[in-house]
Amino acid sequence: MESLVISFLVLMCVVSFLNLFALVLLYRKQLNFYFASVFASVLVANVGYLAGALAESAETVIIATKACYLGSVFLPMFEFFIIVRICRFRFPDWAKLLLGLLSTSVLLLSCTIGHSDIYYKSVTYMHMYGVGYCACEYGPWHFMWNLVLVGYTLANIVVIAYAARTRINVSYKNLIAVALMTLISIISFLISREVGSDTMVVPVVYVIDEFILFFVCLRVRMNDISDSLLESLEEENRNAYVAFSDKGIYLGCNDIAYKFFPELKEFRVDRAMPEDLEISKHFKSLMDSFVRKDSPSDSYFAYGRRNYRVCVRKVPRNKISHIVLFRIEDETTLQRYIKKLDTHNTKLKDVIKDNDRHIHAIQEQMIVGMAKMVESRDSNTGGHIMRTSGIVAIFAEELQKDKGFGRTREYYDALIAAAPMHDLGKIAIDDKILRKPGSFTPEEFEVMKTHAEKGAAIVENLLSEIESPFFVEIAKNVACFHHERFDGSGYPYGLFGANIPFEARVMAVADVYDALVSKRCYKEQMSFEEAYNLIMNSMGTHFDPRLKPCFVACREKLEHYYLTSPGWESIEKDKNC
Repeated sequence: MESLVISFLVLMCVVSFLNLFALVLLYRKQLNFYFASVFASVLVANVGYLAGALAESAETVIIATKACYLGSVFLPMFEFFIIVRICRFRFPDWAKLLLGLLSTSVLLLSCTIGHSDIYYKSVTYMHMYGVGYCACEYGPWHFMWNLVLVGYTLANIVVIAYAARTRINVSYKNLIAVALMTLISIISFLISREVGSDTMVVPVVYVIDEFILFFVCLRVRMNDISDSLLESLEEENRNAYVAFSDKGIYLGCNDIAYKFFPELKEFRVDRAMPEDLEISKHFKSLMDSFVRKDSPSDSYFAYGRRNYRVCVRKVPRNKISHIVLFRIEDETTLQRYIKKLDTHNTKLKDVIKDNDRHIHAIQEQMIVGMAKMVESRDSNTGGHIMRTSGIVAIFAEELQKDKGFGRTREYYDALIAAAPMHDLGKIAIDDKILRKPGSFTPEEFEVMKTHAEKGAAIVENLLSEIESPFFVEIAKNVACFHHERFDGSGYPYGLFGANIPFEARVMAVADVYDALVSKRCYKEQMSFEEAYNLIMNSMGTHFDPRLKPCFVACREKLEHYYLTSPGWESIEKDKNC
């Protein structure tokens, strides 16, 4: 029996450690302090329970008991702060400080065990199930710990119940998860009091709480990504954004949408839109039209006394689902201008052109914003998009001097504008592959290679309705073929020589050069000299040999560009400091 109990506690410690490691590994860039604190506290507490079971004297079991308190005393507070955040309540900093002082006071009281009778009057080393544990008589101040446990439990129940009743913008799935965590904690407390020891109960409850928090952390992170996307799209404009799943489930909106359509306050996150509201009829009609066309579409509708223009886009969520994103612009003023200026054709044309430019700027903002969002997901390629765009601009300036290529200034301008879209397909790659810190397995690499074709499809889907076919074709080629090799050994189609579009051949050199001279988590950076020699030696195999003179001519400009680029650090820059 003894070995079974010890094995169980060792298992709980191992699982706690793995959970903490997985949390830090998966969410290191967006790791929330309270989530990390809970997982770290659980590990300390479970180690304390294991140490207590292995103790062979009263002195040792007292030390183990203090370790359990060190891990457990702040857990209720951290879990309460997580629940408050999930339920979207504001909790003042001074109140957090008071609660922190309360938990700290309990920890300090626990430190008196074995030295004073104010917290534990007596401590007796005993055996249960063949392992050691602490049998104690509580002192007059032990009520503080019970007060903390009961107080946080009641607070959790009140916050969850109030949010479920009044906060319809809070995901009910998250509410169910934290409610289950609170219920499990209550049941474990009752069981521990019934059996007279919490050694076999509390560790497994802590681990169960961790798994529940993993689920909650995943959903909170997904919501944060959606919020970041909406915020990035509205930095340069004042439009409303409303998001639905591909099955018509409401996912959320920004504050401007609430101002445009107050009825959205009746929509509950993770639920189908209410059928009896006027705005629901508009959204259903627009979504049905979008599904039938299966392509981006612009529509108009009137709501109240205002006129709105709606742009609907499909944003990939994963391999099997997507988000339907509505961008809604209030065009009431514009429509009134059109009516008033009906007889002034010249001015009317100017207004329409300005409006088209505005729409074009928004579309470009969406593309670049999505490209930057891809880069923010990929922890291996910080700044890659902007740097490769700069390299392409340097190449284009030099290539224009060679009339033998037969390319116009319009072509090179389009190539520079399309460069940021070359890795857009990574938005459809799963995080566990995209954010992997080491090398890919063969299976993972096959999945990663699909980003080229997916990028071309996304470019066509987003740009075909609003950009010229000339630009769309260049952007598609850059996204789809920048990993092809001149000797035919690249992907996705194994094209060779002149069969590879010229713009993709130029993009390939820029992409590889930045990868070589930049540090990645899975490799060290090369010096400029090493990168230059490697690319020169690859002319005719990996790269188009006709680009060799251009690359040679641009060598000094490229090195100067990197040495003066903010956010790019290397031994080369250090040498020039």
